[in-house]
Amino acid sequence: MVMRTRAITALAVLIVAAGILSGCGGGSGTVTVSSVSITPTAATVNPGAQTDFTATVNLSNTSTTSSTSTAVTWEVNGIVGGSSSIGTILSSTTDNQVGIYTAPAVVPSVNNGQVNITAVAQQTDTTTTTTTTTSTSTTAGTVTSNTAVVTIGATLGYSISPSIASVPAGGTVQFASILNGVADGRTVWTVTSASGGNPGTIGSSSGFYTAPLSPPTGNSITVTGTDGTNSLSDTFTIVFSDHSLSGPYAFSYSGDNQVGFSAVAGSFVSDGNGNIESGLEDTDSFQGGVAKQVPISGNYVVGPDGRGTANFTNGTTWRFVLTTNQHGLIIRSDTSNTGAGTIDQQTGNALSTTNANSVLSGPYVFSGLGADVAFNPLAIAGRFTADGAGNIPATNTIVDVNDGGTVTKADTTLNGSYAFDTTFPGTGRGVLNLTSAIGSRSYAFYVTDSTLMHFVEIDHNAFLAGRAFGAPTGSSFTAANLAKGNFAFTAGGNSSTGAYAAGGIFTSDGNGNMTGGAFDGNNAGTVQSNATLTSCAYTVDPATGRIDLKLCGAGTSEFAAYVTNNSSAVLLEFDPTAVATGIAFQQQSGGTTPTGSFAVSLAGRGIFHNALASYQEDITGQVVFNASAATGGNLDINNFNQVFASDLINIGTVSTTTNGVITTSPASPINAPASNGRGTLVLTGTNPIVTYDLVYYLISTNNALLFDMDKGFVLTGVLSSQF
Repeated sequence: MVMRTRAITALAVLIVAAGILSGCGGGSGTVTVSSVSITPTAATVNPGAQTDFTATVNLSNTSTTSSTSTAVTWEVNGIVGGSSSIGTILSSTTDNQVGIYTAPAVVPSVNNGQVNITAVAQQTDTTTTTTTTTSTSTTAGTVTSNTAVVTIGATLGYSISPSIASVPAGGTVQFASILNGVADGRTVWTVTSASGGNPGTIGSSSGFYTAPLSPPTGNSITVTGTDGTNSLSDTFTIVFSDHSLSGPYAFSYSGDNQVGFSAVAGSFVSDGNGNIESGLEDTDSFQGGVAKQVPISGNYVVGPDGRGTANFTNGTTWRFVLTTNQHGLIIRSDTSNTGAGTIDQQTGNALSTTNANSVLSGPYVFSGLGADVAFNPLAIAGRFTADGAGNIPATNTIVDVNDGGTVTKADTTLNGSYAFDTTFPGTGRGVLNLTSAIGSRSYAFYVTDSTLMHFVEIDHNAFLAGRAFGAPTGSSFTAANLAKGNFAFTAGGNSSTGAYAAGGIFTSDGNGNMTGGAFDGNNAGTVQSNATLTSCAYTVDPATGRIDLKLCGAGTSEFAAYVTNNSSAVLLEFDPTAVATGIAFQQQSGGTTPTGSFAVSLAGRGIFHNALASYQEDITGQVVFNASAATGGNLDINNFNQVFASDLINIGTVSTTTNGVITTSPASPINAPASNGRGTLVLTGTNPIVTYDLVYYLISTNNALLFDMDKGFVLTGVLSSQF
């Protein structure tokens, strides 16, 4: 037994000794990183998105005492951590062998939008060997993994961006294209408007789009990008903005102040960014008399629907609605002041300071309405010729005057002079001096171009305001001066009993006869609706083209009519019914219900002195129509005592009961016109609740004149398409 135990002990010692000896060699036990592999080996990532990669680090000669790190460093295209242009990669905070790759916001333009991901491990081994002494050995180096390929935005095909619903007028958009996930520099860009007009501009190679200053006809803009057989489009609309009111404008309006009639004409320059940088105006009113060359400035804002507000430093406020960037309808919106008129963009030629008098050259027709110095209603209309050098010779000139019912017809002594303002050059302002049988009168005028000027009287002899238009040349006129066809017209002023308005359609045969039509009138609340006009003769003065125009059948209304260059005529009524002026337009189309987005204006009629209860209200707004009703819009109303801004049009329905039968109809309907172009519509406001029963007289599919049939409102106006 003793001998067997000793043998086992000796064997154990030999085994331990053998183990110790086997550890003495050292070098054969080095631990190294043999390889690094990452997965997945390929990935597709959208711009700005993330994806994960996992590294596996393989070691050789490992032992329980090895301390080699298995952490890796991540690279994109050989750059540690990547960059913003090719994407970045960072180790996960919870696992250093997981890399989180974030794609760049824009597909890289090189290598077809692909980048390479790699992981690098440090090949460092620290091994401790124990014999009779302790030794440590270290081996250094790096091992790089296989390459994983990331394709960024690699959706196959062609695309353009952005996709937008609308662009503010004058605004910009940068369009871009991608072909197979890569930014495409070969795209050719174009822009079109579905119904014509100005669609804006776009760089054919840059894709940089600039919107027009107002919506074009139809308001449907299409930007198209094309690269070979690849072609895509984006369609959007234009909305009005501050840019829509940019540059020089002439304006005029007339209405009432606390004492009565008030008129203003002027010009201003807006910067397209909400500022009225400079301006000038002349005023003539019962309350303040004449004020000449008054500087003005202020600020403004234009909403997406074309409605806007202008605030002037002199305390005046306007509400307006734009039809285009070149024309707008305005009302004054200060409590205890009314006024309605227009703004019209001025051309560069009209503002020239070189030989400025040459801007006015050739024949002009004009009309004006206001009061004499005794505050009686006064109206004038006529024709003169400017020689381009500041003179108005008494050759083929003519003027008609209705002063409180005292009529001076066809006065051919009219002559005068004109000169542009040298104190305020470049404003379009000048002074027009006219002499006739009624005496000498002076007017401040503001031109928009050689065919239109706004004027207001500044001589203290009367209170008048109006406009003058370019007229046909010649001195041998015939009955054909009033063209064959239908004419839409409105007129307004005073009767012996109060405010007066008229409107309708008359038909000319172009050969000296009025052959029919329809007439509407409102004489101080007595309304005549859709009366039939019968045959009547008209005559034309061969030297001046003046037309003596009678409308028969609804009583006889008689006008002096002067034809303009734009298929219209200015009117002066001189029958016993009223002192009134008006406008007539030859009808271009007459059978289609107005549809789309329209600017609307209604102006109160009548000239009053110290008669606040007689003052009429003024309205501007924007209305959208389908074929049967208003579908949206707002009205801005000034009834002298209070201003109501943004009165939302009622687009709901109303119910009526007749003989127990309930009928539902639109609250703001529009009815199809008759064959002569006369139709009806109703605009109903919601706050305040107000209803305007209107007749419209079509000029074209884009424009109509308006007449209010309500006993309580004596108003005429216009309906003008925005797009």
